Amino acid sequence: MSFGKLLFRQPWRWSGVLLVAALAALAWLQPPTGRQYASLAQFLGRFHPILVHVPIGLIVLVPVLELAGAFGRRDDLRNAAGFVLNFAAAATIISALDGWFLAHHGGYSGPLVIRHMWCGVALSALCLVAAWVRRAFSADFQKWPGFLFIYGPLLVATVVLMAWTGHQGGQLTHGETFLTDHMPRRLRVWLRIPIPINPAPLEEGAPTGEPTVYGTRIAPIFKRSCISCHGEKKVKGGFRLDTYAWLMRGGENGAEVVPWHPQKSELYRRITLPPDDDDSMPGNGKNPPSADEIKLIEQWIAAGASNTQPLNQ
Repeated sequence: MSFGKLLFRQPWRWSGVLLVAALAALAWLQPPTGRQYASLAQFLGRFHPILVHVPIGLIVLVPVLELAGAFGRRDDLRNAAGFVLNFAAAATIISALDGWFLAHHGGYSGPLVIRHMWCGVALSALCLVAAWVRRAFSADFQKWPGFLFIYGPLLVATVVLMAWTGHQGGQLTHGETFLTDHMPRRLRVWLRIPIPINPAPLEEGAPTGEPTVYGTRIAPIFKRSCISCHGEKKVKGGFRLDTYAWLMRGGENGAEVVPWHPQKSELYRRITLPPDDDDSMPGNGKNPPSADEIKLIEQWIAAGASNTQPLNQ
């Protein structure tokens, strides 16, 4: 059966094409800007971390069913693989659309967010193509080797892209170094992953070689508790804390730190909110600063929020 006949004889397939095209159009024309928009869209988008596990499980299941059906000569497993792949394609499109709601309306931006979003679009398209190929040649499973040499690589590519897309989602949720923070040194060397070096930070304007309060005491707190959502590659609310300049620039609502006035500083207000408050930072209770660290941030802001104040003062 040709792709043209297959496409137009089963309307749900070309409707999938339209949905993937719509996803690509949204990603291109309405990318995440770091600003928050409609509350309803944010509510819907927050189901993305739940929905995304459905296509992941289904995509992994497809090659298992295909191999079990091929080696066991089980037509029932092969038929099930086709059904699961179609279901996975639909679930991937829905999950990608929900992810766009979360990114565009939830105040996210940054290259990692954009890359993850486009990988979701590509995965939706690849799932759809793999389902077409399987349907077109499923009747010739044992006769036509093209089923193996075209559909097989497509399926492998789908699984690999799914793993890469999921990995980026994990980086957005847990931070870019989540998988490698505790990696053994020998494994790092074998995989050629740089070994982290943590020299005493030298901040802008600080006397050469002289440690500062900000660089030694404050910046490490932000790095552990805040950078995963407010760094270079993921910017929520237009607010970054990976450098002092970005910190003092503020976010979409203006200044987040008001020197000499902790109580007027939005950053201080958010880190002192109850963990179950929607405005609490960090979100979801991930690596929250301790009471002593919050007190230290308060004192630093009250002293002028400087990045040049020597540590010995």
